[in-house]
Parts: sequence; structure tokens; C-alpha cells
Amino acid sequence: MVFLFIFLIIILMIITIRIKFDFKNFKFSILENKKINKNYEIKIVIYIFQKIPILKTKIDDEKIQKIINNEKLRNAIKSQEIKIFENRKNIDKEIISTIKNIKLEVDEMNLKIEVGTENASMTAFIIPIISTILAIFLSKKVKKYNNKQIFSVIPKYINKNLINIEFSGIFQLKMIHIINTICIVNKRKKGDKNERTSNRRSYDYGYE
Repeated sequence: MVFLFIFLIIILMIITIRIKFDFKNFKFSILENKKINKNYEIKIVIYIFQKIPILKTKIDDEKIQKIINNEKLRNAIKSQEIKIFENRKNIDKEIISTIKNIKLEVDEMNLKIEVGTENASMTAFIIPIISTILAIFLSKKVKKYNNKQIFSVIPKYINKNLINIEFSGIFQLKMIHIINTICIVNKRKKGDKNERTSNRRSYDYGYE
């Protein structure tokens, strides 16, 4: 009885995990080459029972560089890249399916995008498309607008290909949503396998 109680508590702790990501001062620029500022910061806090913090960590450029310079990790990433390339068709479908099902909660957001191309007409055409896509996505995800403009897309008419992104925001993921997404993806995989098996059998019976 005690074991069952402990087991239920552990399960409850897992499904009530909430992961909070706090992005600050992230800037990304593409003009002649790609540039990311070095004074960005990402704070990650993991909560159980939705409110009790059990782990806090901070990621900055220094930590990222240490990870990048780790030879074992680089080799592991390279091996994974090979596997991804070999199975890219199936992985692309899985990624799209996963992204659609993940419920990301956006508590706060400040996003500024500057876009320019070598053609002024193309720039004018792209801007409303980007704005519309962001508006549709964020209308489903953002919990609090606080009467503030959460994003802006600004055209830059400089006859050059340019993208500048400035971003800060607070995002949350709930473990129950992650578990649900994994179950949905696995269910679809099994459905695809069963469908392929069924097709093979139908094809084989045609020769009987």
C-alpha cells in the first residue's frame, strides 16, 4: 500500500512538471555574415506540482562555447547528424507532427524583426506575410498581451539581403503536454506501420 502511494506521488510529480524558459537580450543578424550577440541569457526553471522549483540553471554564450568545444559532444552530434540525414524523410514528418502537437505557452514576448532584400517590391511583399503568420501563431499561444505590442516586423529598404532579430520572452512547457505529444506521435507511427503491413498483405493475396 505504501509502495503504491509513493508510486502515485512520483507519477503525479512527473505529470505536473512545468519547464519555464526566460530568454533575455537575444539578437541575431544576417547581412554579409551571421552574427549572434554574446550577452544573451537563457534561464531555465523546472517546477513540480506546477509551482515548486526544483532546478534552476542559466545558459549564456560562455556555456554554449564550452559545449561546442567539447570533443566528445561534437562527435556525438556528428553521428546524430549522419543518422538524421539518412532518415531525413521520416524525421521531417515526425518533426512537423511533433511541432503541431506541442502546446507552448507564451507568457511574455518582445520580438522585433527587420527584413530587407535587394528588391524593394519583394521586401514590401514579404513584410505583411511574416506579420500575418506571426499574428496567427501568437494569437493561439500568448496568454498575456498586457496592452503591449508583442512583435513588430519592419521593412528595411537598403537594396541588400538583411535580417535582424531582437528577442526576449518567457515560455512554458508542461510535461503532460510533452507526454501527450509523444503518445500521439507513437500512435501515428504504429498506424503507419500497420497500414504498410496491410498494404503488403493485400498485394500478396493478389497472386493467390
